[in-house]
Amino acid sequence: MRRPKTVAVLAAAIVAAVAGATLAVLGVPLGESSPAKAVPSARPSPDGPGATASSPSAAIDDTVTADDYCYVEAMIYYRVKEEELAQTLLRKDGLSPAAEAFAKRVVGDDVAELDDLREWYVSWAPARPLDPPTGGPCAGHGSDHAQMPGMPSWSSEQALVDAAPPDAERRYAEIVRAQNAGMVAVVSLILDGDPHPDVRASAEAVLEREQADGPLIDEILRQTP
Repeated sequence: MRRPKTVAVLAAAIVAAVAGATLAVLGVPLGESSPAKAVPSARPSPDGPGATASSPSAAIDDTVTADDYCYVEAMIYYRVKEEELAQTLLRKDGLSPAAEAFAKRVVGDDVAELDDLREWYVSWAPARPLDPPTGGPCAGHGSDHAQMPGMPSWSSEQALVDAAPPDAERRYAEIVRAQNAGMVAVVSLILDGDPHPDVRASAEAVLEREQADGPLIDEILRQTP
């Protein structure tokens, strides 16, 4: 009978998919052998040009809660997906200047933000809940955070991949607008609680960024049929 072999193959595929998602969160290319390479190196210290010091935010902090950790994990998934969408658009020819400039800025902003988020993700690992939260601001996100508010469906992403400008620009702007609304919902719930100071600062920065992005997204939509 072939059933045992089939089950084994399916199990291996599931393990590989989970591992790939984890490496994406950590920012490690799938060809790398160890996620440890994702941890940012020590940053320059103001004590002298040759001195280095780890970021204070990266230190193990027993005041970090499961909600803090969940926020960081959720924002990593949001920003990684946002960067992927922008890169998908930028691979197309014939983009409008407004859409191209916005997508390029998104990539740059996300790379900078993900550096800090991934550092917290690694150093705050002791606060990670054993199971997906069933209550609080991060409830209902699922084990892979695919159920977070505003996360695009596979079909909408595929439609963006297949589309050409200006339809691609419209699809991109609609997806990003929905995802931004989802991020604002999650961030607002976090801020309604008592988050870690680093999380509060990050969440407030997210709200400021999304407020600035809104008019730019609306302008892209106005320019597309």
